[in-house]
Amino acid sequence: MKTLIIAPSWLGDLIMAQSLFKDLKKQDPSSTLTVYAPEYMMPILARMKEVDDRIVNPFAHGEFNLTARWADGIRLKRYNFDRVFVLPNSFKSALPAYFAGIPERIGFKGESRYLLLNKMRKDKKAFPLMVERYVALAHLECKDSSELPPIDYPSLELKYPENKLLERLKLNLERELLALGCGANYGPSKLWPPQYFAQICEFWVQEKKGAILASGTKKDKETVEKIKSYLSADTRKYFYDIAGLTNLTEALDLVGVCKMAVCNDSGMMHTVAAASVPQVCIFGSTSTNYTPPLSSKAICLESNEPCHPCFERTCKYGTYACLKGITPEMVIEKINKLI
Repeated sequence: MKTLIIAPSWLGDLIMAQSLFKDLKKQDPSSTLTVYAPEYMMPILARMKEVDDRIVNPFAHGEFNLTARWADGIRLKRYNFDRVFVLPNSFKSALPAYFAGIPERIGFKGESRYLLLNKMRKDKKAFPLMVERYVALAHLECKDSSELPPIDYPSLELKYPENKLLERLKLNLERELLALGCGANYGPSKLWPPQYFAQICEFWVQEKKGAILASGTKKDKETVEKIKSYLSADTRKYFYDIAGLTNLTEALDLVGVCKMAVCNDSGMMHTVAAASVPQVCIFGSTSTNYTPPLSSKAICLESNEPCHPCFERTCKYGTYACLKGITPEMVIEKINKLI
């Protein structure tokens, strides 16, 4: 059985999809699993032992380009896949699989993809969690989440950071590290205030005698610098700003040596979970009833505002009360509990 997975375009969603990959391999260990995903995700896919091959999805997020998708379908056709799981819900994401003529095309209804998919689930509400929806595609006989087999959580392969990486980043591992997942590509409604993160940094450095690992992409650089601006001079000595200076697997391996993490609901949160590192997770506009960290070592703090969860990228009231109501003191209490 040759299986193609058309992966989602968000890192956190891809990591959650590993539970589907694990399930498919359990069903048929001899099957080959190929994942079609954006180029930046290739290093993370290389750390999933269930993935046999990887194909770059050349399309930018939101790009339609029917002609190019037809051409990419022809490119996929030569692999002679037996089936494909289309994980994104969009119409355009299913086009290459359809143009490739793959016999079994499996996915959720999404944007009325009746022509493009020939094995379609229409029962999203029966599977509230995103990870359940992914796994449910491999168990079309299951009517709801209670009938699914136990879900095997994501687990990325880790490597100890190389000395040359530590030297390049001027990173010292003598103190126990707390990783900050202070970014979120989704939008401001997922971003816990920088001054709150700064208070966590002060607690970890001054009281726990640790150090801070501020990871992320170049987009997170501004947020990291804001956090640093709130810090005392003593705490800044142990604040390592590596945002935008690592690739995904370098960041993963560095997270793997951390003692603890505090993360927004983000790709970083799911990366930390898959690295089996304890963490406190902040949920503002989003909900743990949909995309919780898949880890027994995570504690989530979620807003109790009446408008929560709204799943909006920005706060329609302009207050971001859902995030501000989760105080640093609440997070510190959970850190101590995890320790």
